[in-house]
Amino acid sequence: MKTVLMVGQRDSVLEIVRTHPAVSQVQCIAVGGSHLEQSARSAGIAVTAVERTQKQAAVAAMMAARFDILLSVGCPWLLPIEQLRAQHPAAVFWNVHPSCLPRLRGNHPINGAILFDEPRIGATVHVMEQQFDTGRIIAQVCIERTSDLDLGLLYALSRMIEAEALQAALDAMATASDALVGTQQVGQPSYYTRRAEDMQCNAAHCTTEDLVRRVRAFGISTQGCIVTVAGGGTIRALDAEPIVNSYVCNRFRHAEAGTVVLEYDEHLLVRTRDGIVKLRGTRQ
Repeated sequence: MKTVLMVGQRDSVLEIVRTHPAVSQVQCIAVGGSHLEQSARSAGIAVTAVERTQKQAAVAAMMAARFDILLSVGCPWLLPIEQLRAQHPAAVFWNVHPSCLPRLRGNHPINGAILFDEPRIGATVHVMEQQFDTGRIIAQVCIERTSDLDLGLLYALSRMIEAEALQAALDAMATASDALVGTQQVGQPSYYTRRAEDMQCNAAHCTTEDLVRRVRAFGISTQGCIVTVAGGGTIRALDAEPIVNSYVCNRFRHAEAGTVVLEYDEHLLVRTRDGIVKLRGTRQ
């Protein structure tokens, strides 16, 4: 039976850890105010809350804790893994990352999956190393990414897939006769962490494909893509769809790129370099 120390912000795998038969005790070092802190406290789990700016306090708490598995789930700090291993030589250090590693290492892989048109999404449980998201894979679950999966739905599915990946990792640990070493990451790595410039687009300079992809990559209420239109105005867009109707395309084919050609409800039709895009959003 294992004692698990969860570290980070996300609560996506908390129920798996709390109920898995191989786990006897759960502790948390959580970013203050995070979903992990709130859910762990609600479940009666001991929590040490640490502000995001207090990395040294978090590391000190990890050094002092007793655990068999340190499980990072949305940990905002690059941890001194070798120092922690020296203090806890019998423990294992795992991270749950929401992508099919080695694709989309970094802080915001779910945005990156849409922005770079990745064919798959998923979650990986891997051994923690000195560099983010580079360690050997303990378990991985991947699914096809299709165009009907918008950003909000991807976030929701990611929680489910992370739980499935950790379930597989804990099951494997429970049945293994020796310590799990995992498998090397194979394939061309990629990285994505959100940048302000990625969340903006000038409709006069964008193709239809690029505008749709950028808007959809950041299409939730807490993010959004800022689209600049003719005259210097901006639209905070949360969804985008290319217009294919022949009447609409012909009706506005001579409009200047970047022009808002029609508005209704919360939607705006915008002329791009090579077509028309329907945006759902609001003028700024």
